Amino acid sequence: MPRISTKSSNRAARFAPFPSGSPTPSDDTVVSSERASRRSSDTRSRRSSTRSSHVEDATPRGESSELDNDGDDHDEGSETPVSPAPPTVTHLFINNEHVMSKSQSWSNVLDPVSQSLLCRVPGSTLQEVQSAVQAAQDAQPAWAALGFQVRRERLLKLVDVLRQMSPEIVTCLSREVGKTLADADAEVFRGLDCIHAACSVGPEMAGMFLGGDATLLQTFYEPVGVCVSITPFSFPFMIPLWSLPYALITGNTVVLKPSEKTPSTSALLAEAFLKTGFPPGVFNILHGGPSTVQMLIHQPAVQAISFVGSEPAARQVHDLARAAGKRIQAECGGKNHGVILEDANMTSTLFAIAGSAFGAAGQRCMALSVAVFVGSTREWIPRLVELAESMVVGCGGDQESKIGPLIDEAAVKRVGGVIQRAVQEQARVLLDGRQVQVPGYPDGNFMGPTILTEVETYMECYQSEIFGPVLICMEVETLEDAMELINQNKYGNACSIFTTSGKHANTFQRGVNVGQIGVNIPLIAPYGTAVRTSNKDSFLGDRHAPGKTYWPFFTTTKTVSSRWEQ
Repeated sequence: MPRISTKSSNRAARFAPFPSGSPTPSDDTVVSSERASRRSSDTRSRRSSTRSSHVEDATPRGESSELDNDGDDHDEGSETPVSPAPPTVTHLFINNEHVMSKSQSWSNVLDPVSQSLLCRVPGSTLQEVQSAVQAAQDAQPAWAALGFQVRRERLLKLVDVLRQMSPEIVTCLSREVGKTLADADAEVFRGLDCIHAACSVGPEMAGMFLGGDATLLQTFYEPVGVCVSITPFSFPFMIPLWSLPYALITGNTVVLKPSEKTPSTSALLAEAFLKTGFPPGVFNILHGGPSTVQMLIHQPAVQAISFVGSEPAARQVHDLARAAGKRIQAECGGKNHGVILEDANMTSTLFAIAGSAFGAAGQRCMALSVAVFVGSTREWIPRLVELAESMVVGCGGDQESKIGPLIDEAAVKRVGGVIQRAVQEQARVLLDGRQVQVPGYPDGNFMGPTILTEVETYMECYQSEIFGPVLICMEVETLEDAMELINQNKYGNACSIFTTSGKHANTFQRGVNVGQIGVNIPLIAPYGTAVRTSNKDSFLGDRHAPGKTYWPFFTTTKTVSSRWEQ
């Protein structure tokens, strides 16, 4: 059972903290926690006061166009109550204007640590969907005519604007998604990196020219038109930027449909696009659930669809897009295995596994969710349990927190249900995080690290993506047995091996049928110009994203042969 911290802070439940000098790897934390530390006190106060130009107060107080900062002048050891900001109303963003939806379908976004109402988010009516797509269609020819260099300069300016807005973005991610400060800070860093990567595709877009004989041959690329990005709650800043910059740099216009669970980050993106001076209609935002997605896909002007989300939703979107004759790429579920060999460094390996499995509360497609212990490494499992027990579960705005809350109450029930059914199928629970309580937040969506053993491959907990802080520990005798286990799994998102043997690493990377492989590191989403290369049931569609070879998804190719009389 988790141990509750005896510290005076009422913000986090501790299972006994990580040693201060120990690494706490996170698959998306590629920047130092020092940067997050500088924002810690500011973020704690902003959690209850964030407001931006994309929303209106739900109470009659008028519209606010900037973030309020109540400050944090109280002593470090005490918690002064702060009056929560009134709930806000999320707007659509069409043709560079914030639009109040006329939808009759609205939903609540609740604070994942307190269940207080953060905002109301609408669906989108058919007329609003048509309006957004029409705005994008009307703006596309002029945007494409600006030329690559002008579009690139506009995107690079967007990077500067977003960097200036990063404190607000980090605050929003921590407040609405429940991310820890380090994870939120890293997400902003990685999102900006995606824009830089998209701006580097100029040489590849130059096309080809052959003029060696009387017939001249020229190949060039043109934008497809209106593109749609459908993104999940887990990374509401970074994942839209996997696709948006590539669509825009190639001369397309975009409609973004973010998760209805985390709408506020997309509104900050809209604010950034306005500040940067993008023309009306180039970037638009619609809100809602499956009905909005279906209406978007069936719009004749929509030519390409990028989707990231769960496997069932990905299959529905993929099939709808195919039936409608659209281009589609869909990143979906994963069950990422980490293989531990006997020659691996025990301490660094176990820290890597714990950070990847439980960081971000397991709510990321790159989480290492199955640890495969080879031979005598099974004796390391008790030490892994100790490390998991040491991870602090708490409010994402607290600097010491390593694991924030799950996104909503439904996620807590779903993850808890998978654990309970695993017990019914005779799996053994070495560490149970279902009853973790964070003092001061009795209604928070908290789930502590959970470790299961004696799991068989037919069990639900192994076959499905849990998307929570649950790690399955399996034991095999040889590396070949571990590779067979991975190859028989239906998912092909990622896998890792931990070893000090280059020979074993080479055998592994050549022998597994998974597209993304880590060696002595927990998996991270590829960054820069590297391409995501997940396969099997983890990917559906035409071309992987993001990466330097991703941009052709948003273009059509023309080849012109010509001959001129001299």
